[in-house]
Amino acid sequence: MLNTIIILLLFIWTYYLIIFGKSRKSVVAFSMGILALFVKVSENMTIKNISYFVDFNTLGILFGMMIIVGVMKSTGMFQAIAGFIVLKSKGKMPLIFSFTLLTVAVLSSILDNVTTLLLFTPVILLICNEAGIKPELFIFPMIFAANIGGTATMIGDPPNILISSASQKSFIEFLVVMIIPTVIVFIISLIYFFIREKEMFHVTPERFQNLLKIEPKKAITDFKLLKKCLVVFFLVILGFIIHEKFHYEASLVALSGAAVILLISNLSFEEISKEIEWDTLFFFFGLFTLVKAMEDANLISYVTNSVSNLSSAPLLLILTMLWVSGILSAFIGAVPVATIFIPVVASLVNVVPLGGELWWALALGASFGGNGTISGSAANLVVVGMMESNFKTKVSFNDFMKKGMVITFIGLSFSSLYLIIRYLILK
Repeated sequence: MLNTIIILLLFIWTYYLIIFGKSRKSVVAFSMGILALFVKVSENMTIKNISYFVDFNTLGILFGMMIIVGVMKSTGMFQAIAGFIVLKSKGKMPLIFSFTLLTVAVLSSILDNVTTLLLFTPVILLICNEAGIKPELFIFPMIFAANIGGTATMIGDPPNILISSASQKSFIEFLVVMIIPTVIVFIISLIYFFIREKEMFHVTPERFQNLLKIEPKKAITDFKLLKKCLVVFFLVILGFIIHEKFHYEASLVALSGAAVILLISNLSFEEISKEIEWDTLFFFFGLFTLVKAMEDANLISYVTNSVSNLSSAPLLLILTMLWVSGILSAFIGAVPVATIFIPVVASLVNVVPLGGELWWALALGASFGGNGTISGSAANLVVVGMMESNFKTKVSFNDFMKKGMVITFIGLSFSSLYLIIRYLILK
C-alpha cells in the first residue's frame, strides 16, 4: 500500500513539473523514471530487467528514422517540397494549410504518423520562418492531422499495430471500420483550425517571395544521394509492412535502414547526431519506467478492474472503454494504454454481447486520445522536440493541451456517436 501511494505521488509530481516546471520535460521524465527504480516497487524494477518494461522496439524505430530523415534533409529535399507546396498554392496560406494537413493525414495512414511528421516538420518550420508566424499555429494542427490520419489503418498509429495483432483483424476490416470516424473527425478538426487560427491566414503571398522563387529541382543539392536515400526509405517502409511475416522487429528494419543510409552518405554518427531528438528518446525511457512502476503498484489494475465491472451493460462498457482509454492516453501515452487494456478487452470479447466492438473503442480511444497532450504519442514528442531545437524556445505543455484536448474531445465525441450507431445496427 505504501509503495502504491509513493508511486501515485511520484506520477502526480512528475506531471506537475512537466506542466508547470522550468526544467525540460525529457529531463523531468528521465529523472523520475530513475527515481521510480530506486523506490523498487517490485523485484522486476531493476536495471537488469529494463528491457522488459522499456520498449526498445519503439525507441529503435524512432532512432533509426531520425537518422534516415536527417540524411535526407541534407540533400535539400525538404526545401524542394516547401517550394512545391507554396508554388502550387500560389502563396495563399489557407491553401498551403489545407493541402499540407490533408497530405499529412493521408500519408500518416499509409506510412505512420511519426515517419510522416519527421518528413514534414522541417518543411513546415521553413514555411513558418518565411511567413513570420509562430510555428505552433501550423505545427500543432499538423500533429493532430497526423494522429487523426493514422487512426484509419492498422499500420498508421503504433496502438493500432498492437490492437490489430491482438484482435487478428485484417488490414481491410480495420480500414473499413476506422475510415468513417477518421474522415469525419479530420473535417471537423480542419473547420475548427480555420476558426481558431485566424491570425495565420492573414499572411499575404508576398511573405513567400523567397519560396515562390524556388525551383523545386534546383533546391536539391545532391540528386545522387537523394535517389539512394529514397530507395533506402521505401525499402524501410516496405520492411515495416512485411516485417511480421519474417519475424523481424520493426526497430531492426529502421536501424538497418539507418546503417545503410549512413554508409552510402559517408556520414558518421557524430555528424548526424544533431538531427537526433535525444530529448524525445530519454523522455520515453522515463515514461516507460513510470508506467511499469504504476502497473506493479496495482494502480493500472484498479482502472482495468473498474472497467471490467461494467460487463453487464455492453454499450456502457464500450463507451467507457473509449473514454477511459482516450483520457489515459492523453496523459500516460497511447502505446502504454493500449498495451495495458489489450488483455482486458481480450478477456471480455467472448463474454460480453458484441464484445468485438471493444477493439474499435480501444483503437479510437488510444488514437484520438493521443492528441491530448505532448506526452500522448510519440509523434507529439518528436515534433515538439524539433520545434524546441530549431526555434530555441520551450513549448508550453499547457498551450499544447489547450488545443490538443479540444481535438481529443471532438474525436471521442464523434466516436461515441459512431459506436452507438454501430451497436444499434449490429444488435
